[in-house]
Amino acid sequence: MTASAIFARLGAFCYAIWGVFHCKVAWDIFALGHDQAGLAQGRLYQLAAYMLTIALFVLVVAIRRNWRNDRIGYLLNLGVAGWADGIWLLVVVAPGYVSPLRGLLPPAIFLLGAVLTTLARPRSAS
Repeated sequence: MTASAIFARLGAFCYAIWGVFHCKVAWDIFALGHDQAGLAQGRLYQLAAYMLTIALFVLVVAIRRNWRNDRIGYLLNLGVAGWADGIWLLVVVAPGYVSPLRGLLPPAIFLLGAVLTTLARPRSAS
């Protein structure tokens, strides 16, 4: 197995972990909505559905595309997971709603996946 294949698979594994973790986050948001009523409940359920959608998207792309070092998969997960974690950092971590350790762990997993899949990308001859 080549170094590129190893990096691609390790990166895909990081993205898969990110996706599974965020499926759990979606469940936690859904459970939080259970105790609410009316619009607050609906908005929390909507947020849970968005989170689940993003998590499953990243997970499926990791398994089907990043594992095989696919260029489109590389760009998709870099953009989708990166955007989601960027929003998380700006809206939740920066204002201090969670501790830095708790807040920076998911982006660190994303960043590791991004670095590994970037290292897996073929280099053009100069």
